[in-house]
Amino acid sequence: MPVQEETPDVPLLQIPRRIRAVGPGWHAVLLRLHKQLGAVCPGYRVVDVKEKFGGLRVYIETAEGSTRGSLLSLIRAAEADASVLCEFCGAPGRARSRGDAPEGWIKTVCDSCHRAWSAREIMIVSGMVRPSGRGLSATQG
Repeated sequence: MPVQEETPDVPLLQIPRRIRAVGPGWHAVLLRLHKQLGAVCPGYRVVDVKEKFGGLRVYIETAEGSTRGSLLSLIRAAEADASVLCEFCGAPGRARSRGDAPEGWIKTVCDSCHRAWSAREIMIVSGMVRPSGRGLSATQG
């Protein structure tokens, strides 16, 4: 697909405009990736940024040829970096389900955030950690 050009009426859709799709623990990884992608291909266009199966996923449109391979290598490295960082706080983490159940939603979390997430005390909303309101006692919330 062709690389999108920014015009006054069509702003370039890049990572900073989609950073709130994932938790704050991964924001630094994404901002670093944005700088790296911009250095190789200033007109890259992000298609999607999301958490899937506990991992960061970044999809972009790029120019064809050698530039595309370079960009994909940068994306894979950023996804690998995020795979060992808590999506909630950025501390070292690993992919886990709530309560370490054998099935269910998976997130990459540290031990502290895993306890709170498993108890349904915290969640990620619009790129921020929020109390969920579920699992909190009247004295806590």
